[in-house]
Amino acid sequence: MIPDEGFAKEERLIKTKDFRKVYKDGRSYKAGFVILRLLPNAASMNRVGFSISARSIKRAFRRNRIKRLFREAYRRNKKILKKGFDIVFVVRRDAKVGFSYAEAEKLFLGLSKQAGIIA
Repeated sequence: MIPDEGFAKEERLIKTKDFRKVYKDGRSYKAGFVILRLLPNAASMNRVGFSISARSIKRAFRRNRIKRLFREAYRRNKKILKKGFDIVFVVRRDAKVGFSYAEAEKLFLGLSKQAGIIA
């Protein structure tokens, strides 16, 4: 694996207070069943988090798959993104059965372009 294409712990939003700050102060962009929330941070890198409620998607394996697909889309395309943002992906309802990586990447790139974070 190319070192720049990893997904290090420092790049993850984990703490509840960080998520709350992005929800409260960040801007949001919507495409389909996904909302991208964005807040500039003071770091020299982007931090990414995923929010998928068990209410909207009942089965854990479906939630985990959707998270994996969006995480991979971020990981493969992070080199084209501007640096210095906290990004949260919120999935509002279940994707169709057979939701693929290509569809996740298309949604990710569309939302990133809409938010203006593609360099």
